[in-house]
Amino acid sequence: WDIELFLESLDGFKEVAGIHYRTDHDLSGHQKVSGQSMEVNIDGETFVPHVLELSFGVDRNIYALFELALKEEEERIVLVFPRLVSPYDAGVFPLVSKDRLPEKAKEVFRFLKESGFSVFYDETGSIGRRYRRIDEVGVPAGITIDYESLEDETVTIRDRDSMKQIRVSISELPVVLRRFLAGESLGKLGKPVN
Repeated sequence: WDIELFLESLDGFKEVAGIHYRTDHDLSGHQKVSGQSMEVNIDGETFVPHVLELSFGVDRNIYALFELALKEEEERIVLVFPRLVSPYDAGVFPLVSKDRLPEKAKEVFRFLKESGFSVFYDETGSIGRRYRRIDEVGVPAGITIDYESLEDETVTIRDRDSMKQIRVSISELPVVLRRFLAGESLGKLGKPVN
């Protein structure tokens, strides 16, 4: 039998894997033609093993993963990968590229790298464009350093899926980010930002 997925862009169900229970047909046939015994002995019982043939093509499965994760909304395109298989844990951004915000953002970036996270830094374009770029590649969290960050050592974390944001202290950021990546709702992990 086959495993099929409904792929809208390909107009219907497409096979992504084949599973075939061949019984002892293949090995018995090989034994008959080659004259070589294919029998095995396990616990005193001699028999020709049955074969379960599995076929999974990488290309179709990767294509299906991307298609099923792709969400085209009015304002943005989002790859909704599960948080733990996203290409990065988070993007780190200064709100603007001036007024000591890039320096503070790079500090937070280094802190997260040293804490074991896969993060990247970006200060090009507007903050909205940066959010859209990480949405398009499936990054679950955007961490923004703003003017308030310079005053009280807090940052905002934006959830890719809901676009909601919370504010947390930089010192608590690794714990909060780990909990978020493990599946907890962002709203329960910090102070909501309106």
